[in-house]
Amino acid sequence: MSDTINKLHNEIPMQGLNRQSCVRLIRKAELPVILRAETEQFISRNIIPDCGRVAPNCLKAFMIRTAQRMGLNNLIPSIKSLFKSKVGYNGYYLDGGKLFHIEFSDNMSQFT
Repeated sequence: MSDTINKLHNEIPMQGLNRQSCVRLIRKAELPVILRAETEQFISRNIIPDCGRVAPNCLKAFMIRTAQRMGLNNLIPSIKSLFKSKVGYNGYYLDGGKLFHIEFSDNMSQFT
């Protein structure tokens, strides 16, 4: 019986993720393998248990910050337009319960 409960608990987040448009768009996008892998790890550690989804604003901020750190600045406009959301929350986003700041370039409008 407990095996059934554990199985159902593990399936609910995945079902929510498969329906979430930002996750579907990321999985279909042509991204560098390393950025895709980092993004998938972010998604798996930041699933909101109640609904089985990930916060799109945090996801986009993480992807932009990761692209910056990897020297993939040319991908930032593509990441920004990949799905509809803001970039974090006033320059911040959560990852695994920790608060991170995203550094904006001189052209701040690039990230809003």
